Amino acid sequence: MKNYKKKLKISLVFTLLPILLYGVLGPLEIYAGNAYEFIFILKDFFWVFLGTSLLLWLVGSAVLAFLPEKIENALCVVIFIFSILSYIQNLFLNVQLMNMNGSSMDWSGMQKTTRTNLVIWMILALILIVIPFICKKQYQKIYMGITGFISAVQLVTIVSLLITTIPIAYRQKTVSAEGQLEVAPNSNVIVLLFDSCYNTQFEETMAVHPEIVESLKDFTYYDNADCHYNFTFPSLAHMMTGVEYDCNMTSEEWKIACWQEERSCNFYNTLHDLDYECDLYSYGYIHNSVGPIENIEHIIANVTETRPQIDYRLLYIELEKMAIYKYVPYILKPRFEVYDYVIHDIALWEDNEVPHENGDFYQVLMEEGLSVDGSLDNKFSIIHLAGLHEPWITHADGTHSEEITSLAETSEGVAVIIQEYLEQLKNLEGGIYDNATIIITADHGISRNTPQPIYFIKPPHVSQEEMQITSAPISHDDFQATVLTCIGQEATGYGTSIFDWKEGDRRTREYWFPADRVVDGARGFYVYSYDTDRYELMELSDEEGVFVPYP
Repeated sequence: MKNYKKKLKISLVFTLLPILLYGVLGPLEIYAGNAYEFIFILKDFFWVFLGTSLLLWLVGSAVLAFLPEKIENALCVVIFIFSILSYIQNLFLNVQLMNMNGSSMDWSGMQKTTRTNLVIWMILALILIVIPFICKKQYQKIYMGITGFISAVQLVTIVSLLITTIPIAYRQKTVSAEGQLEVAPNSNVIVLLFDSCYNTQFEETMAVHPEIVESLKDFTYYDNADCHYNFTFPSLAHMMTGVEYDCNMTSEEWKIACWQEERSCNFYNTLHDLDYECDLYSYGYIHNSVGPIENIEHIIANVTETRPQIDYRLLYIELEKMAIYKYVPYILKPRFEVYDYVIHDIALWEDNEVPHENGDFYQVLMEEGLSVDGSLDNKFSIIHLAGLHEPWITHADGTHSEEITSLAETSEGVAVIIQEYLEQLKNLEGGIYDNATIIITADHGISRNTPQPIYFIKPPHVSQEEMQITSAPISHDDFQATVLTCIGQEATGYGTSIFDWKEGDRRTREYWFPADRVVDGARGFYVYSYDTDRYELMELSDEEGVFVPYP
């Protein structure tokens, strides 16, 4: 019994670190770093993870201590090596954990990083295996001291995160789908805003599907449109408020401040004074895109008060996968990669969830159809859909796919959805289509290789024999002025509109690409400046981007 207690003590020390990393600290750090973005809260998972980890630690240590001493010692060395390398991986070797746009990692383009990472693991593991043969009597004390010290540090970190992590309560408000398929009888400004839909890919779709070009014959296609930011945040908030991101603020501070700027307030006051109802139809993680609902509920009409339904099984599985993703070497990371749409499915709003995926929106559009809300005069609505954002789960006919399709097929599906929406709009009585301003664009491209969004616009009362194409250097900076110009309002004070720019004009624009890792201890953007077209931007080297940090 005395010998068993000694062996149990050794087992408890060696098994504590991996339990803390993978079962407690890992999930907690994932949550703490994304607390404002997640809909679920700390109590939904932490105590289950803590209790399960405690049980595994005690039972695992007890079983390990029952084994013959040589086997126990060998397993303790294996556990120590795995724990230390996991700790080192998270602390020093994760040069790129995820794509900032939420799409899957380009693992094929990271083969060199993967090989280097694996070699480092093998070398360190070999060193840690050899040490016990060299220091036969002392290695156990050394390894126990190291793992004990690191475990103590992790425990302090856990306590600190528990004290400081917010939020501690569910957000009670979100936007609803109410009115998403309804238009006003008089004037409508309709923005079909796709979450990543870049012009080079969509041009390929139009080339093989002339029917989409025919459906857009009343539109002008701007093939040199700049999204300013290559990420939904801050692109969507920037478009809606007209306020450029301030790198002197944290993202949370800016998401509050931008809605309080005079320009933003004046824009929506103008729309409200003209009896425009303003609606934003975006998915549940709207806080991540535009900030707290409290900032916009006086502006946006479709804000609703509700609470989320939590899929606890999915929460536990996906949160643990994200924790494992932090610690394992690159060769194993693809097995534990979690798509952002899966995170979204963890917590759904009880009422009127906004259909964000292409196929979901298309299904509702086909089943319910567009209609006119006679209680309104005018309406400004932004309909935010998945577009070409990964994962590609849209069939070429616009319907939802349970399996991954392809970029080309998804692009065809997006084209079908646009066609159907426009056709239904044309079929509404009362000149709804003719009176409407319709903008079809995306909040961002996908990378510097595919940097620019699609941009189609039909101002009111425009009818053409065929779609017009221009390479005028426009930008999402022009969004508010463009909207005001289309509804016949003075746009002074809102910058330029897209109509102020013509083919052949030169304009210096900035493309902000979120850094996918911490640089010199700071998060930030790589800012690229160009004054011609997308091809110049695509040819700029990584070194030509200026890193701009934010708190």
